[in-house]
Amino acid sequence: MPLIPFLLAWALSATAVPAILFYSHKKGLYDIVNERKMHNGNIPRLGGVGIAFGFTLALILRIVWKYDSLDIQVSLFPVVIAGAVIFLLGLVDDLKDIPALYKFLVQLAVGVLLIAYGFRFRVIMVPWGDGILQLGLLSYPITLLWIIGITNAINLIDGIDGLAGGISAIAAFVFGIFFWVSGSLISAEVCFTLAGAILGFLIFNLPPASIFMGDCGSLFIGFLLSLLPLLGQHETKVEIGLISASTILAVPIFDTLMAIYRRKKANVSFFTADKGHLHHILMSYSNSNWLTLARIYGITLILSFIA
Repeated sequence: MPLIPFLLAWALSATAVPAILFYSHKKGLYDIVNERKMHNGNIPRLGGVGIAFGFTLALILRIVWKYDSLDIQVSLFPVVIAGAVIFLLGLVDDLKDIPALYKFLVQLAVGVLLIAYGFRFRVIMVPWGDGILQLGLLSYPITLLWIIGITNAINLIDGIDGLAGGISAIAAFVFGIFFWVSGSLISAEVCFTLAGAILGFLIFNLPPASIFMGDCGSLFIGFLLSLLPLLGQHETKVEIGLISASTILAVPIFDTLMAIYRRKKANVSFFTADKGHLHHILMSYSNSNWLTLARIYGITLILSFIA
């Protein structure tokens, strides 16, 4: 397993978060308590800065030190740039509260540009014929829906300490293992780099959390998780299929679909916060953050094994 990018991202993220904590307390940059959040007190919300810092710097250093091929550098360039755009979108939202429509339009534009660059699902594995169903022109809207959907699904499930980060770290790690055993080592390194950056942040986010990732973290992570299954296409043509990727991320996907259903049934905006999410339901039975995390982490690991 490529340990160097993983450990580098972990170290950078874990080092950056204490500085972010100090700055956030000094400036009073605390998370807002609403119907979706389950915490009390003044908790800083800019932990995503540490995640983005650890991932981006580790990836850039890895590209400069190890990959002198211009083709490889160019193939990873969109990952760095697009990730930075989504991170800045979330950061501005954390500080200024951007209208939902504006956030959607930025995500839409970034998704379209990535698809134009060649990142898209091209096939679906099926249990008939030769086992491969070509998506054709449908690959474009399906991929765009995937990118926007996963980006916001991670944002929606970020409701209790350690949840979004833990699920995302597991998913990134599983994507990395898939690419590693498939021979797509560069794609694997990108996945492990993200996993390392998230785990460096989780040191401070597990219950009781001293910092939250904020929208700059959840949108950044969600966007990268939507992109990771598509990375191999620019390296060895290896593709993590849509069904496998959806299975690994089934918890946030299911939670988002149920949120859409609840809010449509209640005739309220999709962006209306509530406490009907999966983690809220599990917390109502056990009233234990750690037990809730263990259950959802376990479900994610089982789904990853199936995928």
